[in-house]
This record gives sequence, structure tokens and C-alpha cells, in this order.
Amino acid sequence: MNGLDFDTIASATGGRWVIEPGADDPAPVGVAIDTRVLHRGQTFVAFVGERVDGHGYLDKAQALRAGLCIVTQVGKVPDGFGVPTLVVDDPVKAMTAMATLWRSLLKATVIGVTGSNGKTTTTRMIHAVLSQSGSSWVSSKSHNNAIGVPMSILNAPLDAEYVIFELGTSSPGEIQQRAALVQPDIAIITSIGRAHLEELDSIQGVCTEKASILKHTNRLAIVPSGVLDDVIQELDLKCSVEPMRRDRIGVVELGERSVAFDFDGYRFSVPVPGEHNASNAAMAVLVGRACGMNDADIAVGLEQATLPEMRLDRVEIPTRTDPIVVYNDAYNANPDSTRAALAFFESLQTKANKVVILGDMLELGKATDAEHASLLTDLNLGVGGVRRIVLVGPALAKAGGSRPNVEIFPAIDDHAMTEIARSIEPGAVVLLKGSRGMGLERLVYILINRHTPFAGPGRGLRAEDTNGS
Repeated sequence: MNGLDFDTIASATGGRWVIEPGADDPAPVGVAIDTRVLHRGQTFVAFVGERVDGHGYLDKAQALRAGLCIVTQVGKVPDGFGVPTLVVDDPVKAMTAMATLWRSLLKATVIGVTGSNGKTTTTRMIHAVLSQSGSSWVSSKSHNNAIGVPMSILNAPLDAEYVIFELGTSSPGEIQQRAALVQPDIAIITSIGRAHLEELDSIQGVCTEKASILKHTNRLAIVPSGVLDDVIQELDLKCSVEPMRRDRIGVVELGERSVAFDFDGYRFSVPVPGEHNASNAAMAVLVGRACGMNDADIAVGLEQATLPEMRLDRVEIPTRTDPIVVYNDAYNANPDSTRAALAFFESLQTKANKVVILGDMLELGKATDAEHASLLTDLNLGVGGVRRIVLVGPALAKAGGSRPNVEIFPAIDDHAMTEIARSIEPGAVVLLKGSRGMGLERLVYILINRHTPFAGPGRGLRAEDTNGS
């Protein structure tokens, strides 16, 4: 597969050559900003972050046979460096310019997925479905921000028949920028909820932000029924809009690892737990149908979907006696996703002691106190067999300070995590739910270390979660 040639890259990015490419150097294909996932022939972009300076990994990029390096600081290029190297003022703008060109070369049907909850899970389900119809590609990670979206586009293979991109936001205008870059043929808005209220301010702000993907959608938009109607009416759209009505979905069976449901009279099952995931899977069904697939083939694809890490990821930790089962849903949290996780956990049929461990929901702005207090009014011991409730973080500590029968850890340091882990007994079933910044997944690793050598490789434990940069 041919990539963008060096002259085109230099022209698009406005960069200048520190080390010019040779006449025989092949054009780079693909992009990485982390040498742990860099493949031969890709472009390595040396970002300078708060904790890591990518320039310090240029030697490693050369050893891995990178096809091109993009830097911002010429003085940090090692002496004798042998990889074609381009210096730019802004690496995000450079990647975006390259991604614009690459998107114009894609012949695939392009699907863009956004929403307050369920984006990554839904993209995986769509990928599993479309893989039954043709060559499908989706990023291995939740790359949905200003860096991740152009990187995903640049890594999409030109020979794919379908490519799926995830679009995230935390501030007004970000979805529109990313949608303008992706130019989806089919857009999905999985849900509208109380996420990123610190910047988006209100549910109306969330609706306006998420609906902006539709302005750049070419063919079809699949959206939650009702909630976006007023916003959509104000948009001049070139795509058709299909509302997803909840009454089309009938959950048949909720399992520890799966959910089965009827949708428009056809039975589907997906190996992802939680009633809310029936709605995500139904979105994937509609995408499959829009791409000409029949329900039988769609059902086969859904059954092969894989759960993204830390999204109700079931981790079984062996002990001297009964295993500890952790449902790790700590990738992120907002009021709606937390309630969905709790509903799933309460529905689990088990005689084991159920332990709910909640972390603060971040980026809620002025709604922080009210949303945490509201959440706790819906959470009580005994409901669904929950035996313990542990609250971690200052917002939950404030909301739950006067409540009996809850355990509170205002700090989120390693000492608190260790104390909580020590109190989890063999045989317990645990739910971890909190915003990414809370780092609740640390509890999984502490529990594993405590019960070694009984613990073996577990679902959800991956090298990339433990390695340094």
C-alpha cells in the first residue's frame, strides 16, 4: 500500500526537512505517537507532553525502522540520525493536514460514532458486524480526540471496505471539527447524557455538540429517538435521519457476560453484559442493514464482538479459596453510564457478596455536587444484593458524608487503594466505576499482587496497561 509521498507531506504540513529522504526511501504508511506500537515504515510523531517528550524516543523509532519522523525541536534530533525527519510548528495541525489528504483517498464506507456513552463499545460491535460483509477496520484504542482522530484516519488502510472512527468531545465545537475531518457516510449518536457538563454546560449543550456530526454526514444518521428532534430541525442536512426507538428493543436474557435481545422481531445476542448494551448493539444492527447486510449475518457478527478494556471488563482473580470477580468499568464515568453499570450489577444473579466501589465523576462543572448527591439517592445497601458501598474521591465523600452504611475514602492515593483492596474478601463480586482520572483500575492490580501466586493471566490485563511510555 502506497502512502503519501514525502513532498506531499512536507507541503501539506508546512514543514522543513532536517534530514531529507533519499531517492529510494519508501513513502511512510501509518502514524504512531508511541514507540511501543510503532511499526516498520510508519511515521513517528515526537509529541512533547506533560510527562513524556517524544524526542527522547527518536533512537528507538530508528531502531524500529520508522519511515519518517516529525519533530518540533531540531536540537533534540540525535547526531547521526538516519531517518527522514521533518520539523513542524504544530504536530497536531501537521497530523490533521496529513489526515485530510488520506481521508480523500479512502474509498471505504466511513462510519463515525459519537455519543455521551457507549462510543467505543458500539464501534467494536459495528466492526464485528461489518467484518461479516467485507474488510473492516477500526482503531485498536479509543482514539477520539484532537490527536487520536487524525491518527486513526492515517492508520486506516486504503483497501478496507469499511472504516469506523470514534469522535469524542469535551468542549463546544470539537465534534464539528472532527466530523469535518472524518466526513462520515454513516453517523451514529449512541446516546445523549450528562457528560462533560463543565464545558458543555447543559443537556441542551450536549445535544447541540453531538448533533454537529450530522452537518458533515453524507448519507445516513442513526440517533436516539426524541431527544435530538429540536436540534436536528434547525440543521440543514444532506443525510437522512433514522431515530432509534427504545420500544423496538426487547431484552430477553441478561447474563454475566452477555445480553440477548429482540430487535424488530429478530433475536440477537452480543457477548457484552448489561441491558444498555442491547441499545448499542441495536445501533450496530442498523449500520449493518444500511450496508446491505441481512439479519442472520449481522447476528453472526455481533456474537463475535469483543469488549473493550475497562468497559464492564470481567476479571477473575484466583485466591486460596473462592475467586474474586471484578467488573472493571473504570474507563470513564458520568451520571448515566454509572447508573447503567449499577443496573447491570444489581441484576447479576449471584449468592456472592456484592461490593460497589464508586469513584468521582469528573468534568461535571457546576452540576458536580447535585449529580453526585442524586446518584447516591439511587444507591442503597441490599438493592440487588449489594452488601458494601465504597465511595472514593472528594465529590462522593462530600455527597455521602452524612449517609450511614457507606465507606468513604476522600483521597485517591495508593494508600486508599491498598486499604480498599485489603478489605475485599475471597468470593466477592466487585463493581469498579469511576472517571478515568480516578484510576480505580489500580485496585485490580493490587488484588492480583495480593493473591499471587494464585493469580494467572486475567481478562483485561494487558501489557500496554502496565508498561511505561
